[in-house]
Amino acid sequence: MKAVIFDLDGTLLDVRKGLLWQFRELTRQYDGVEITAEDIARVAHATTEELVRSLVKNKEVSFEEICARHAELRQESYDKFLKLYEGVNELLPILKRMGMDVAALTAGNKMTVNCLERLGIHHHFDVVVDASHVKHTKPDPEGLHLILERLGHEPQQVVMVGDTVADIVVGQRAGVGKTVGVSHGFGQVAALTAAGADHIIHDIPSLLDVLE
Repeated sequence: MKAVIFDLDGTLLDVRKGLLWQFRELTRQYDGVEITAEDIARVAHATTEELVRSLVKNKEVSFEEICARHAELRQESYDKFLKLYEGVNELLPILKRMGMDVAALTAGNKMTVNCLERLGIHHHFDVVVDASHVKHTKPDPEGLHLILERLGHEPQQVVMVGDTVADIVVGQRAGVGKTVGVSHGFGQVAALTAAGADHIIHDIPSLLDVLE
């Protein structure tokens, strides 16, 4: 394998607590209700705007106002809760020393990408593609094809790693060499297995065990 392509939220970035907090605050303010972790897990692969549209039901306030408030809450949640999953800091430089390219494919926006700089790991990535770079996000393979083009690799030479079914499906649609499901994020082992993941790992360092 010549490259590893990672999803970000739920795979490298532990955003579960912060995501729940920001949308609970948002739905409490605009809908008068608190959503559950299960509500978020069902739509966690969506873009930021799609998440807001799906989870906030209030139609009396403009979508632009709700998005602006969400951006404030999202930034605050990063200040309070954002962290890397254990082992990410150690794994990324190991992959680079092995001669592999490292890329990220996220349905998030620029704020998600900024988290890589915030957490001090942006320099490990050769290519980062977010929702602003494509017309169609995961599981459509447009973003993954863009990464392959920029890296100059054939699909079968790369591994796609993610925590949701959308991450597995996007790898399959692009014809990657391997798909690896990570169980510590928003996905579930049964769903990742049913989607056809080649491997399931329970922590990021275990990726090294399935790269050969």
